[in-house]
Amino acid sequence: MNTRYKMIASGMLGGVIVIIAVIAFHFLGPSLKPAASSPKPTSTPTTNPSNVIIKLVPTKPVNTSHQTQLNATVQQMLSNPSGVSFDASGFLQYVYAQVGVQLPRTIAEQSQVGTMVARTDLEEGDLVFFDLDGTNGTATFDGVYLGNNQFAAVTGHGLMAINLNNAYWSDKFLYGRRVL
Repeated sequence: MNTRYKMIASGMLGGVIVIIAVIAFHFLGPSLKPAASSPKPTSTPTTNPSNVIIKLVPTKPVNTSHQTQLNATVQQMLSNPSGVSFDASGFLQYVYAQVGVQLPRTIAEQSQVGTMVARTDLEEGDLVFFDLDGTNGTATFDGVYLGNNQFAAVTGHGLMAINLNNAYWSDKFLYGRRVL
């Protein structure tokens, strides 16, 4: 017999065996039970789909008390913005120190700490970074996210709560960083 036909015949035979096994498992599998004397495994995982364990993990960070404390500090400062004498990065360094987090001094250094966060995933207390100079994605300004598309920052007009959807700020937004 030609080699080509042998390959086709062996492929067909293999396919038939697989089909018979699937049919046998389908009809006989549920009725197959272990013998009464067989010990049941206690810690060995099985491939039986009914033994699948799904572990749910929280989507909120563990340090929500730090987020609350940080937000309260920022809100208190926003209520008396004339008493604030920081630049943007100094403001962040100060408010994070109030919750025990030491941030570096400059925007460039602050833009490297924590975990990168997309705009859609921002949470209270995340650092937010902007490119105000059009320097191809280099962070030149930062603030702290307050929630509800608001962030607080020290601008040339003083400490302000700013809407992230504002056209000026939205176009210059780069990314967030999570340090809490």
